[in-house]
Amino acid sequence: MSDNTQTTPNHIPNPTPETTPNPPHNESLLAELHALGAQLEAVARAFLNSNQAHQIQQDLQKGVGDVVERLQALRNNEKIVEVGEKGKQLVEKAMENPSVTEAHTKVVSGLANINEELRKLAASLTENRHQGE
Repeated sequence: MSDNTQTTPNHIPNPTPETTPNPPHNESLLAELHALGAQLEAVARAFLNSNQAHQIQQDLQKGVGDVVERLQALRNNEKIVEVGEKGKQLVEKAMENPSVTEAHTKVVSGLANINEELRKLAASLTENRHQGE
């Protein structure tokens, strides 16, 4: 839908019985879907403006701040730094093993193939959506 026009039940042409069975059902379905959309929008707006939403936002900000503080403290902890260095050394040593290197290459290649297929699927779905408008 590239244009900004909306179709409402009042603007649906009166189809002939041969082309659309039960046109009143289609109109009532569209009217109910339109009403549902309007109600969902009203509920979302009311929630976003509610005290609960503001409290959730404040709680999330405080929680994220606490996590950042703890991560920074861990980052400066000598034992954590030492464990991180040992982990890097183990990965480097493991990558010297041809079997590990081959497995790593296959995993990376497999992920690249999956990503390429997902890109193709997304492009196809986008193209189909644009053709349907």
